[in-house]
Amino acid sequence: MDIGSLTVSGAALVVSLLSFYFSIKSWRESNRPIVTARVTSFDPGGELGTALNIVVENTGTRPARKIRLTAKKDDLDKALRSDGNDTGKRTISRCFSDRGVIPVLGNGKAVSNEFGWLSTDSKSAWTGEVRFDIEITYEDLDGRQFR
Repeated sequence: MDIGSLTVSGAALVVSLLSFYFSIKSWRESNRPIVTARVTSFDPGGELGTALNIVVENTGTRPARKIRLTAKKDDLDKALRSDGNDTGKRTISRCFSDRGVIPVLGNGKAVSNEFGWLSTDSKSAWTGEVRFDIEITYEDLDGRQFR
């Protein structure tokens, strides 16, 4: 066996291993849960105002588990009215609490939760046109963590 064929064989092995590594990495990136949250509204009729729901969806190709929504307490306090509905504020705050964990969410599935009201009277927990960041943390079935 000469040095030339050994070099070619070694290079082929390196290329093969790199190809294997990148195919595994690509598979993991394309076959994972992708969890998003959005706020939806609907008008229940009457003089109550507009009801809000927070919807958490898994649009990925694998189930997600231990899904948790977090928001900075200061941002959430600024968004909620100080004279607003205490029940509504508690309901909203529970979405971001340590106990507010979604155990498992299948791929293509969604869950929703009440997220307060928008109205001009004291029934509304929100201050008005509000924007704050929500961080979503979750795992796949293998325990890999995502944000």
